[in-house]
Amino acid sequence: MERIIQILGRFKNSKILVLGDLMLDRYLEGDVSRISPEAPVLIVKIEKEFSELGGAGNVASNIVSLGGEVFLFGFIGRDEAGNLLKEILEKRSIPSYLEESGSTIEKTRMIGRGQQLLRFDKEDISDKILSEVARKKILEKADWADKIIISDYAKGAITSDLMNLLSNHKKKIIVDPKPKNKSLYKGVLLTKLNEKESAEMSGEEDILKSGNDIRAELGCNILITRGEKGMTFFSETGNIANTPTYVREVYDVTGAGDTTIATISLALAAGASFEEAIMIANHAAGIAVEKKGTYSVSLNELESRMFSEERKIVNLEELDKLVQDYKRKGRKIVWTNGCFDLLHVGHVKYLQEAKKLGNILIIGLNSDDSVRKLKGEGRPIQNENDRAEILASLGFVDYIIIFPEPIVEKYLLMLKPDIFIKGADYDLEKMNQTERKAIESYNGKISFIPLVEGKSTSDIVTKLRK
Repeated sequence: MERIIQILGRFKNSKILVLGDLMLDRYLEGDVSRISPEAPVLIVKIEKEFSELGGAGNVASNIVSLGGEVFLFGFIGRDEAGNLLKEILEKRSIPSYLEESGSTIEKTRMIGRGQQLLRFDKEDISDKILSEVARKKILEKADWADKIIISDYAKGAITSDLMNLLSNHKKKIIVDPKPKNKSLYKGVLLTKLNEKESAEMSGEEDILKSGNDIRAELGCNILITRGEKGMTFFSETGNIANTPTYVREVYDVTGAGDTTIATISLALAAGASFEEAIMIANHAAGIAVEKKGTYSVSLNELESRMFSEERKIVNLEELDKLVQDYKRKGRKIVWTNGCFDLLHVGHVKYLQEAKKLGNILIIGLNSDDSVRKLKGEGRPIQNENDRAEILASLGFVDYIIIFPEPIVEKYLLMLKPDIFIKGADYDLEKMNQTERKAIESYNGKISFIPLVEGKSTSDIVTKLRK
């Protein structure tokens, strides 16, 4: 795992050139409550409209959110959508060179009650012609880049002229392809495609035959993404490797391929092997499909996803960064603390109820010294590391921090959890008033959870000693 941490840490020094079909993704969201009297169609009462970078733009956005350096080349029209794309790129601090040719590609999605009802496209798919200025800029940035992404949506940006221009940089190129242009990808570093695209390219339904045939034809490494089946990698040397999916729940697959190719390119630029890059990208894609619409995965999210099971036990600095990131995403933070010496059913039910009150459950765990001060000699029965590991094994517990202080005021003031949980054997007057004032200082909420009668560590210890 230390190796993966090092690779992610080098994302910030990785430079990626993205060339491809740039699009504006528009979203119209609203409520659906009735059928139109004019025709048998749903009426969507629009409540929200917003736009995002699509196509090659979403690839570039993912690179930036993952901490890498990027330069984007694409085509837009002299129209309102093109102006909006430029505004979004500027807002996201994404450097770009945009050629004006035809009209800007737009994809507009109608969303009703969280479900996509309709998509309508506006596009100019004629082959685009590079100006001399554009050719010079592309070659300049190709020399600068560690890796080059070709984001091909078959809308005219990727042509034989462009690929010939990049002929001296082929082993830097990673392609997100369209089958109609497969002849353009010969000799590149890696081509990433999905099962449908691989079947179209090879004429084979069997994934092993398809991957091997495409690898032989293009003379490059091949990665086939397979949804819930994970990813299959066909190396240029003839090896085949399968990587399982890390998706928890599929919400929206829009832009997942963009996230995958952005992450793979950054990882390879950061010194990862193909296997390591694919594993990291699989985690990033898992995050993307759990989100609504076109989504740029952040490095913090990726680190949290990859290390959450291994790194539930964290220090204060790590926990502070995680909590701030969750808060930016609108997650509700729940905090509780205690000794949790001999874990029993009372503890489990208490923690389950605590988790129901928010999204992220953090446990402040008393250190061994502080337990002795609270409970006396002979306690704890289990040391702090063992107690933390046992708590970390509970799926509904997100993070544990071991603290030596007698009270948790310091942690409350730094992390500002939305809800502070205590057992029902406390009330506002019985609980520590310093901690109470800390919570009230930022308008946090204090909740008391009923305990399971007759279940306590002290009772268990007493019975054992008798």
